[in-house]
Amino acid sequence: MASPLARFERAALGMLAAWMGEHYFRTFRILDDDEAADAAPFDALLAQRDRRAGVTIGALWPEGEAVAVPGFEALVSSDIDEGGYVLWSPPGVAPPSEEPALSDFRLRVANGLKGLEPNERRELRIPITLQLAKTEVEGQYVSVTGGLSSHWTSISEGVSGAFHLDSRTLHRLPEEEAELEIVLSRVRDRAGLLNQGERSAVEVHDYWLVSRLPADDPPGLTVAGARPDFDPSDGATVRRLLRRNIKRAVEQREAGECDLAVLVLVSSVAHMEDEMATTALKGMNPAAYAPLDLIALVADGRVRQVLQPRSLPWEAS
Repeated sequence: MASPLARFERAALGMLAAWMGEHYFRTFRILDDDEAADAAPFDALLAQRDRRAGVTIGALWPEGEAVAVPGFEALVSSDIDEGGYVLWSPPGVAPPSEEPALSDFRLRVANGLKGLEPNERRELRIPITLQLAKTEVEGQYVSVTGGLSSHWTSISEGVSGAFHLDSRTLHRLPEEEAELEIVLSRVRDRAGLLNQGERSAVEVHDYWLVSRLPADDPPGLTVAGARPDFDPSDGATVRRLLRRNIKRAVEQREAGECDLAVLVLVSSVAHMEDEMATTALKGMNPAAYAPLDLIALVADGRVRQVLQPRSLPWEAS
């Protein structure tokens, strides 16, 4: 390797290799340190028979600002008998660092990993509390801040009066519509019990995501995501970070030799559908990324193709 990879970068590399294998019906193997002694300037090399894919790995958050809770990965890893797993930290939050929340969260994560097969994903229910207040008797409206803000119209249906809901403790919504409706129904039900000027807690869940790596490398638990103060929905910042990573990947491609030049990005979004890299790339001058063959994005336990190869080296064989 050109330099030691962080755990989340190694995890993304393994997910990329597995995705390429499924997508192209070929086996891609990560070359270890001895085999990849000549990997420079690339961050890593993938082998497909005698072909080599030079890989650049970049995060769509500021350099050095990955989420971190000292000792948390090691704590949960000690609960794991085998396998490699990733906890995808949602935007705006990090695993708790103080007791008793730390031990409770550790137990929920460790239990959530049980029974996961390679490449499987699972949502964890993390108990949280929302705050709901009734501000007016008249009207049929709920103003919302935080994770449920995009669902204010659904929450407002059937309520009597004006309310304010603080849902800033909710950082990731469930993928299943039925699960989301449970959350919204609990808010509406509690609203029906309030009088003007009263406020109440609403007990619901935050839905974190865990996944098992395809090749269990790195072993144990890896936490992936940006620090809580980074906003992955800031389009200007995402475009700047994308340009920076593309520039580095192009420099590696021009300085090295490979059959396929790949840039794999890691994003800190709650759901893959929230990613902005695909849109940002469409707004760039194609000449800026022309030397690259493939750009892929890793987030939310999945891999998405952002730039499709114009040609593939094995197609010429």
